[in-house]
Amino acid sequence: MRYVSLLLIASSLGLFTSCSSPFEAEIDQLLTESQEALTQLQALYIDGIEADYADLERHASIARTKRFDSLHEDFFRNEFDVLKYHYRQTSRWFELQTYSEWEAQLTLGIQQLENLRHDVEKGLLEDEAVRQAIESEKNALLPLLGEVKTSCASMRELMAKHDSLDNHWQMMWDRWENPTL
Repeated sequence: MRYVSLLLIASSLGLFTSCSSPFEAEIDQLLTESQEALTQLQALYIDGIEADYADLERHASIARTKRFDSLHEDFFRNEFDVLKYHYRQTSRWFELQTYSEWEAQLTLGIQQLENLRHDVEKGLLEDEAVRQAIESEKNALLPLLGEVKTSCASMRELMAKHDSLDNHWQMMWDRWENPTL
């Protein structure tokens, strides 16, 4: 009997909280996605994207000093194309938007969603106002979330190859001047 009472109370509470607002799940989903994007962005910097870029800048500046000759034609055709691709992709990351700008936009979006959730929980807004606020937040956040997640994934791919390419290019420069190495 006691078990049935507890079950009835628990299901009533679950029903009560699930009916508190049809918008809370949508707000929570946007919050989760925004926080995940911010975490992905922060992780790139913790994992050393700036150091990787500095290495690529160094290799690109060395490559610019090398004159084209038939002896090194394979390097120019293959290795420099790979270096150029990695350098351009990483340069675009830093040119698109700075970390602080993306972080500020995501943080603002998260704060606005948390404020909206609070207002919904307290019943301070009518359903139509909530719906409009959610649509407004989606319009602001979804393109940003897509851009951050896609860019972070691209940078992760480049960063995964960085150490081996960095060593490879350094060996190439060393052999360039002294082919017996």
